[in-house]
Amino acid sequence: MLRTSQKQFPPAQIGDNVRIQVPDVDRGRTDSRNVLAVVVEIEDSDFYKLANKNGTLKQLYTRNQFVICKEKLLSIDEISFQEMSLREAAAANSKSGGQGYTRCHCKRKCSTNKCSCKSKGLLCNSKCHNSLSCCNK
Repeated sequence: MLRTSQKQFPPAQIGDNVRIQVPDVDRGRTDSRNVLAVVVEIEDSDFYKLANKNGTLKQLYTRNQFVICKEKLLSIDEISFQEMSLREAAAANSKSGGQGYTRCHCKRKCSTNKCSCKSKGLLCNSKCHNSLSCCNK
């Protein structure tokens, strides 16, 4: 006999693609609301280890914390085994650097790694030093 939770949330299998919702506090305003991952391990038949191209998520997830995707967008061969948090995974997928916007307050031309944008490999944006000359735009 199936439990009620198994009817509502059928169990996932290893190799299934899943979508995990990222809490608002763990992502930037323009970042994706979800992270795509693959089930890589099942512990005690109720806890799932998930991973994507950027890394393996540190915490275990229960079945009600993710949605199984019908399409196979990722395979187990494409994942990384470096451990990371969900916030770090969301930041790795981000176009704006993750939670919030990255900006610098340089008074020079942003040509050295003292510039926080340049040191992170990002271009300076309109949130940085308004009209000052910049070599990192």
